[in-house]
This record gives sequence, structure tokens and C-alpha cells, in this order.
Amino acid sequence: MSSESTPIAPAAFAEALKSLTLPSLYAKASELRNSIAHLQRSNAELARYIAEDAPGGRDAECEEAIGENEGVMERMRERIGLLKEEVEGRGARWSEELEMGREGDGDGESAAPAAAGSNGVNGNEGGAGTRAASSNQRAGAGSGNGTAAGRSQEEGGDGQGGVYL
Repeated sequence: MSSESTPIAPAAFAEALKSLTLPSLYAKASELRNSIAHLQRSNAELARYIAEDAPGGRDAECEEAIGENEGVMERMRERIGLLKEEVEGRGARWSEELEMGREGDGDGESAAPAAAGSNGVNGNEGGAGTRAASSNQRAGAGSGNGTAAGRSQEEGGDGQGGVYL
């Protein structure tokens, strides 16, 4: 059994995107941006270790890990490009804010731009679905309440449902 997994091919990733909703596409882009940020921090820590603490200023394992992380980040950037193509192909807007990962706002969270007149959640403007979806994106999987209505009510919503990522 191999200890290495093969990443999904870009063509297969692009094909899978076709079945996702716009909010899911934006959420995936945000997830990828977050992963890239974590890998960048990891690489900075590894580089700092090599420069300051590694014997002789070299550490083959750390250098290899940095190289592998760079490759993973490049694949993630490629996937973000595929997400952008899919969103724009549907006639929706891909905002520069999302493209840049909202650098400088301090919390590392990306916003999902909405189509004009709609937030992309069940065709509603604002409402519980938006609050619950954005809150769940920040908090992760939620508080453990397995029902959509329960999660919506926890978020101060009216239990009418929405997209929960």
C-alpha cells in the first residue's frame, strides 16, 4: 500500500465543479486560500528553522518539505483558477477581493460575492441562510447540531433552511 496519494487531475476537478452551487464554489475557493496561507506559514517556519537552528544551515528534510508545499500550493492556485473560470462561466462575478484572499483584513476569511439582487442562497436576499452559511464557514462544521433547522436557529435564523457548508 502506498503512503502517497495522487491529487485529483485538474480536468476531473473542473468537471466536479459543474455540479456545485455558487456558494459552494466560493466556499471552496476560500478553503483553498486558507490552506495556501497555512502552507505559507509552515514554509516560513521551516525556512526560519533552517536559517537559525539547523546544523550547518541545511536540513534536507525541511528543504524537501518546503519544495513539496510549494508544489501543493501551485496545484491549489490552479484549482482556484478553475473555480474562477466556472464562476465566470455561469455569468457570476469573481471579485478581486476573493482573488486576493482579502489580504490585510486580519482574519484571513474570504467573502463570497453575491450576484446582483441575490446572495446565492436559495435565491434569497440576506436572511438566515446567509448568516448561517457565513457563520459556519468561519466556525467550521458548526456546533454539532445535525439538523439544518437547528443550525439555522442556533445562528439566530428562522429555521427556513439554507446552505450549510
